[in-house]
Amino acid sequence: MAPSLPIIDYAKIIGADKASEEEKRKLYQAFVDVGFVYLANHSIPIEEQNKLFEHAKRFFALPESEKAKVETGESKGFHGWFSPARTSGNKHTSDLKEAFDIGKENDPTRPNQWPENWPEFREDMNSFFEKCHQVHLVLLRVLAQQVGIDENFFEPHVDARDHFFRVIYYPETTRAGLRNRLRASAHTDYGTLTLLFNDNSGGLQVRRTDGTYIEAPPIPGCAIINVGDLLARWFNDRLLSTEHRVVEPEPQPDEDDSIPEVIPARYAIAWFGHPNRDALVEPLDACCTEAAPKKYSPVYAGQHVVERLAYLHKNGQNTTTWTDDMQRHAPETVAAVPALLTKVL
Repeated sequence: MAPSLPIIDYAKIIGADKASEEEKRKLYQAFVDVGFVYLANHSIPIEEQNKLFEHAKRFFALPESEKAKVETGESKGFHGWFSPARTSGNKHTSDLKEAFDIGKENDPTRPNQWPENWPEFREDMNSFFEKCHQVHLVLLRVLAQQVGIDENFFEPHVDARDHFFRVIYYPETTRAGLRNRLRASAHTDYGTLTLLFNDNSGGLQVRRTDGTYIEAPPIPGCAIINVGDLLARWFNDRLLSTEHRVVEPEPQPDEDDSIPEVIPARYAIAWFGHPNRDALVEPLDACCTEAAPKKYSPVYAGQHVVERLAYLHKNGQNTTTWTDDMQRHAPETVAAVPALLTKVL
């Protein structure tokens, strides 16, 4: 059975031959057509992924009182333990998941929160964070090349490493438990590129341009990469920031040929690439033409991201569409007072 998304070979991309150029064009075209790819040979060792999955299982198994010691919130830079049911106050419709979120280490404006007496968790998360950043840089260089701009154009806009990194837990539930809610409601990602590493459970679905959803099951050895809203804005929507969701996995009959009612727990590792907080994002001239005029006004990346996160925490689920007028602070307010970028964002 053919994969539902294009498969891109990262080893070819970082090569220096004809195959490399072909693979780069293939990556760009996949982001134009679908906005999602599987990335094979991505250079991040499976052993390091497995360590994070083990840490995630241990963390989410802690008593709620222990997790609450590092609970997240806007005043904490959205770093720490996140439970949509708690932040939204609605355990019936909020996403059925928990997450533990960090940003770059040693950021005095948005410090990470860590469980006590667990240095390995901290070290392994920070190491993985940096490896994802490096893969992300390579892919951004490729995309810049494909539209004829300097391959290093994006680097000064992402060098502050204002990314968002989370391990996610979707608890065991029943089919009845997902009748009125999803594990992750339909949404687009906020930033540049997302690197997603799933366990073997399945359930990720990607929305096609005709409005239907396709399954994106895990493929051993592959990460899933997708375009976020701000990268799509830079490319004037030439690249697709595609809606996706996490639902119950396709049911598998048991030995009695019946469909089990219980849906096992699911774990995922998601690294969300974001521009620097003070990066002003607007469509590239190279992506604007008479036939495709500029679609967006400039927006500060930090403001866009924090508004999206605030919406998620308040509502317990993402929105399927987002426009600048949904922000709580008008864009011109922050543009007029750059000092707010550090304080508010």
